Amino acid sequence: MYKSYECQICHYVYSEALGELLVDVEAGTRWGELDDNFQCPHCRAKKKMFREIVR
Repeated sequence: MYKSYECQICHYVYSEALGELLVDVEAGTRWGELDDNFQCPHCRAKKKMFREIVR
């Protein structure tokens, strides 16, 4: 099951299922597989500023 993570600054949502083409992250890329230097593609917030969306 894929998870989603929300930027606490601009509310952009990173979906593991979709990835992010703006920063060359392929669909299916798990959050833990992202480099620690990953930044929000919209506001450039650091990875630590994201929180898992719990449903």
